[in-house]
Order: sequence, then structure tokens, then C-alpha cells
Amino acid sequence: MKFGARLDNRHVAGYNKTLLKQYQARINVEWSWRLFEYEIIHRTHAVYRLSFHLPEQQPIIFDAESVIELVLSKPSVGASQFIEWMARNRSDPEAHQFTYIEFPRHYVWNSSERMWTKQKIGRVIGRMHFVPPKSGECYYLRILLNKVRGPTCYEDIRTVNGIVYDTFKEACYAMGLLNDDKEYIASTREPHEWASGQFCRSLFVSLITSDSVSCPDRVWHETCDLLSDDLKHECPEHFRSNDPETLRKVLHNIALAKIERQLNSCGQSLKNIPKMPFPNYEFIQHSCNMIIQDELTYDGVALLVEHQTSYSTLTNEQKIAYKTIISSIDSDDSGLFFFYDYGGIGKTFFWKTLATAVRSRGDIVINVASSGIAALLLTGGHTAHSRFAIPINVLEDSFCSIKPDSDMAALLNQAKLIIWDEALLMHRYCFEAFDRTMRDIIKSEGKDYSTIPFGGKVVVFG
Repeated sequence: MKFGARLDNRHVAGYNKTLLKQYQARINVEWSWRLFEYEIIHRTHAVYRLSFHLPEQQPIIFDAESVIELVLSKPSVGASQFIEWMARNRSDPEAHQFTYIEFPRHYVWNSSERMWTKQKIGRVIGRMHFVPPKSGECYYLRILLNKVRGPTCYEDIRTVNGIVYDTFKEACYAMGLLNDDKEYIASTREPHEWASGQFCRSLFVSLITSDSVSCPDRVWHETCDLLSDDLKHECPEHFRSNDPETLRKVLHNIALAKIERQLNSCGQSLKNIPKMPFPNYEFIQHSCNMIIQDELTYDGVALLVEHQTSYSTLTNEQKIAYKTIISSIDSDDSGLFFFYDYGGIGKTFFWKTLATAVRSRGDIVINVASSGIAALLLTGGHTAHSRFAIPINVLEDSFCSIKPDSDMAALLNQAKLIIWDEALLMHRYCFEAFDRTMRDIIKSEGKDYSTIPFGGKVVVFG
């Protein structure tokens, strides 16, 4: 039949009959196969999933109604599949010749007695669950478990050629399982010939955040002079006339402070990188909390002039709302406000007027929005998810990922005003998670904020 020809009833009927015959033939074959009881599913090897964990970090499963003291007193708490594997290596000389993945071919895990028992050689494939590189030591432990045979403790896993290394990462490096970072050292030195120091530092931060570098501390020690040679003008005056070694330390600390600032904007820190030096703020004039420092870098005089101009153009209704919010801030009292109006009325302008009023005094305002586009319209704005670390899959009892002793918690404690624009775009669980987190981390002498909404902070929703 030619392309484009019209199908008549005869063609359609013939086409349907052909499909019907093929379908009936297929059913007859499957019916015969099942009648003679042939295998429908065939498996050659069993895949056995193996769990592993860092020291003292084995998972424990218990009911929500259980008493924690009774759960921890059970003998099975200290016995996991991974720990018992090393215990079997201590008691069974034959187990020393196998890696963790090869172990299930010769031993089977008895979950009721929580121990490995010997079996005949089976067609079993061991499989360890995936661990992303950003998991740190757990990622390097997984690499070593594919190579080390018959360890009896964690120290045996970290031992290479008779040397016990402090971390699993160092053991991987000594075993030759990680790159030597020479290419990254060269890629940092080469741009120094034609690029600025700021560009080289940004490149170094990009290498850290992308997990490309195996040992960032070694790359830093090889290139620290290049990453800091443009910062002499930022060196405090009382250090400029000292000996060259002291000046070198000051420049390195200023460079580390700038690197820490860039890492904080990406949600990371030098504190989380093993053996990476952290800036010693004894030498420089920056605050230890770079997140707070970013919020205190506004020009108060310029903001005061801008505020006077903005306030004079507010409507009478906006001025009433403005005075109500500012009075709550001045009285150091809690306040929860919702500012609603149609689009194009001037809500963003109102947010900027409030922010300039508070920032011109030297206080901190946190500007967030539910969407990225709305956050760009606010000075120093961020999305609520990124600023407050709201979980992506937020639940009814979720908390924000903010630790009470973190830099972000310190920022929230010092903040005088929180502005949340486009609030209606988010689920109520997000606000409840933020409320629970604020009540947990806001601290003050002589006052309990655990029962006050949002920890007693002045919060304005838009």
C-alpha cells in the first residue's frame, strides 16, 4: 500500500485479523510453557546488600514508644552486620582472605542471632550501598572495603604498609586510590601569571566545592603564597612593618578568611575539611562569623539618606504599618505581621524601606522570599529554603537543618527583623518547621523564647 493511501474497511479488517492471530499464538506459547511448569523467572546469582558505618555510628531501629535507656541496654545495640564481620575475622582464620564484598559467598548473616555463620560456597554477589563523595570519611571507608582483606578492627582498615593513618582518606591516599592533586596545583599556579588573586581564590573554592581535590590542605600549602600575594593592602598597619614571616602569616589568614566567606555562600566551611587551616582572626580585623559580617557591611550613612527618601514617599496606610513594625523592634518585643496587597502596589518598596531603617542603625535584617525571582528584588535576599535550610521533603514534624551552635544560628539570634516575601507560595509545614527551629535556637538570658512564635523575633510575611 502506497504512503498516503486511504484505508478502507477491507484493509482495516485484514490488519486486525493479523494482530489477532499473532496475539493468539503468543498466548498459546505462554500457556504451553506454564502447563509444562517451566521456569518463568530464572536467577543465577543472589545479590546480598551489605551495610557499613563509621565507628560508633551503627543504626538502631526501635519503636517510638520505647524507653531509650532500655533500648541502649540491649546487647544487640553494639552488634551490627559490619561489626560482626570484623569479629568473625578475629575468630576465624579462614575469613582473613576475603574482602567485605566477597564475604557473603562463604558466610551467611543470621539476623536472629546477629552473627555470621559459615556456609557452602554460594553464587552470591555482595553489594555495598552508594555513598556520595560529600559524605566524607564514610565515602573513603567504602573505597577501602573493596581492597582490604580480613580486618579485625577499624585500625586495620586504616593501616597501609604497617602505618596506621588517622583518617580513612589518608589511608586511601597512601594506598594510591586517590589522585595526587598535582594537576590541580598546576592549574592554580598557571592562572596566577595572568589572573588576579581573587580569581585564583575563586578557582580554589570551585575545586573544593566540586570535590575534585583529594587533599585540599596539600593544594593550599603548595599555593598559599600565590593565593594571598595581592592582599598586602588589606594587611593591618601595625603588621606591615614586622618581619616577613609575620607578614606572610597575616596574608595567609586574610586569604583564608576570604575563602571561608566564599565557602559559606555555598553552604560549606573550612572547618569541615580535615587538616585544612582555619583563619586565625587574631591577625585580621574580620569577624569570626562571616555570615554576620556580610550583614554588617552596609554603609549606614548611605542607608540613612536612602531611608529618609523612601519613607517620605510611603502612603498613609504604609506609614501606619511601618510604625507598628518599627515600634515592635524598638521595644525588643515579639511580633508577627502579614502584609497583603495587590501586585504593583509597592510591597517590595515597603520591604526596602523597612530594611534600610533597621540596617542604618547597624542592626541585621534577613530578607528571604519563597521564589528566586522575588529574592533578587530584595537587598541581600535569599530563598527561604537556602537561607533557613528548610528540608526539600518537609513533613509535619520537620525541623530546619540549623544547629544551635552554628554560624547561622548566631545570625538568627542577632537579627532584629525577618522579612519573608511571597509567603503564600509555600506549604504551611515550611513555616511550622522554621517556627520550631527558631524556638529551639533563640537564646536569651532571663527569658524563655521556646513558647513564643518564631522565638520572639519580629517576622513580617508578604
